[in-house]
Amino acid sequence: MCRPIHALPLGMAACALALATAPIAAPAESEPSPPAMPVGAPATQAWLDGVAWDDRASAVLDPAAAIAALDALPADQPAAESWSAGGSRTGWFGKAWEDVDGDGCDTRNEILARDLSHADFSRADGQQGREDGRGQGAAVCPDATVWSGVLHDPYTGASVSFQRGRSTSDAVQIDHVIPLNYLYAHGAWAWDARTRLLVANDPLNLVAVEGQANQSKGACGPATCPIGSTETGTWSTAASPGWWPPNDSFRCGYAQRFVSVAAAYRLGLPDADRQALRSTLADCAAGGDGAPSIIGTTRDAVARLPGALLGDGRHRALLTAGMLLLGAGIVARARRCLRRAPGRRRRG
Repeated sequence: MCRPIHALPLGMAACALALATAPIAAPAESEPSPPAMPVGAPATQAWLDGVAWDDRASAVLDPAAAIAALDALPADQPAAESWSAGGSRTGWFGKAWEDVDGDGCDTRNEILARDLSHADFSRADGQQGREDGRGQGAAVCPDATVWSGVLHDPYTGASVSFQRGRSTSDAVQIDHVIPLNYLYAHGAWAWDARTRLLVANDPLNLVAVEGQANQSKGACGPATCPIGSTETGTWSTAASPGWWPPNDSFRCGYAQRFVSVAAAYRLGLPDADRQALRSTLADCAAGGDGAPSIIGTTRDAVARLPGALLGDGRHRALLTAGMLLLGAGIVARARRCLRRAPGRRRRG
């Protein structure tokens, strides 16, 4: 026996059918508008004037200044194609850890020396300082190779022992605060090769972190990630969700660093990342730690769900099919129940 069909379920049926038959599209992305001429090295930002290359990590903007810098960033300039056609990481940003400042040491060892405590610069027993290790290093950094040390990881809050070696070095990795694929996706595709090489090796954009945390982050920004490829038809410059360090006590520092790099290179950001950064920085400027409340986390997750579903072609197809079945089922049930309703007279 059918239950009576009331106005609300019929309304829901109509809505479901409308949703099922309406075209479902991925979140709109503005078409990139290439600059008239290749973008050269970014203009020096005022707060970086006079800061030595190796000291750029000390020039992170405070929360209030970061908010102002965030609001002054140019519009997002999304890449029309994924970076694979141009050679991915190496093709767009050069070989990893180039000695861009010409001091005889690769970027990775310079960041390890900066971020590790108890750094040992010699193969000899016991901890040796930089002067003691001079001339004993690997070819990429003969005078300052870091052989071991301890990382106090800002992303997880954990302490990680580092030992240079084929099977051990990955315990500590160098993270690009703004990942290279993210940089490419939002404007670096239009920069010249020298600027891309610089941002890939800029101490302001680099931090030593626990290896698994770096892998978990991938190419994500705070609210979005570039995913997929042009070849498979899945390329999206701003798919949800994004990534934040699991260590909430570093959330403010991470947001400040992210915006500082974006401002230094005049990188446009997607609206979702701007909003996430602004919300965090506003809390930091007010004396908070930038960490979201449980309510805020739940609200943001629900808000990102449609984008996550619509950002993938397979998800869109499944969602469309599901809505069609739901709408058709509700309408069919309504018709059956109306035909069987008591007191319905037949015409004839």
